[in-house]
Amino acid sequence: MRLPVRGRIRIRSTFAVAWLVASVVAVTVPWLPDAKQARAQNYTDPFNNLTAGGILPLPPPPPQGAFGDVIFANSKWVVVQNEAGQQFPVSSDSIAQFLVRWKADLSDLVTGSLVEGIGIDVGGMAIQTDHIDVFVGSDQGLVQPGYASVLPINRPVTAIDPTYQRYMNAFDIAEQNTLYSWVYPTFVGDNGIPGKLHAVGNPVGLNPIRLGVPGNNVVFVYPPNPGVMTITQVTQGSPSFAKKGDTAFLTPVQGRPSVGPKSLALSQLVLYKKIKRGQFVP
Repeated sequence: MRLPVRGRIRIRSTFAVAWLVASVVAVTVPWLPDAKQARAQNYTDPFNNLTAGGILPLPPPPPQGAFGDVIFANSKWVVVQNEAGQQFPVSSDSIAQFLVRWKADLSDLVTGSLVEGIGIDVGGMAIQTDHIDVFVGSDQGLVQPGYASVLPINRPVTAIDPTYQRYMNAFDIAEQNTLYSWVYPTFVGDNGIPGKLHAVGNPVGLNPIRLGVPGNNVVFVYPPNPGVMTITQVTQGSPSFAKKGDTAFLTPVQGRPSVGPKSLALSQLVLYKKIKRGQFVP
């Protein structure tokens, strides 16, 4: 049985369209990169490089900052890759503050160094925390000796609100009571969050850790559990300290775009090292 001419044309046209689509797919699909790689990786072909702004724009880091692994470093550039595969090239000229955290222990709390700790204020000039930092030599300029109690959202501890605004607000009396217990301060804090004590001082004892602070006072530092405390030595750094495999934390500049044509603009880059400062070989 012969089909009408119009029917034969329709069938041939359908086959032609299907063949054309199949041919296009067969030609183009092999050239497409892996879908996951296409979403996350910005520097994957010979037309791009790690430090000179490739064809695709740089991804912005989260406003609160981001962790990643160093995959490339020299005296001028550090390239950090996050767990999603995004790469962040950073020029030394685009970092406001470059810090390095080195592995440390109690032996590094030497006379003349400064130790910083912040944790739960347990009363009696004592802090409960699971981490402290030590600063030696010229790096002591990064901190200032002193101590201060702070409530949640960094509100200073006072007997009553000096402005009386919150204390006299009938809608806020319950919160005010939680903060200040009517007249005198308590250390319960907002919504059960305890107040904290921040201290920077010279180590004057190690068992327990005691910090000499201004005013001829001593702040005690206790771990939440015996033996559970980490210590890092904090120093100023530069891209020359970075090695492939190091961990880095990137903090973008707030209030303005942090992505430039070739480099991120960072308010701070913190490099985490798995060795002590004295073990580092440039």
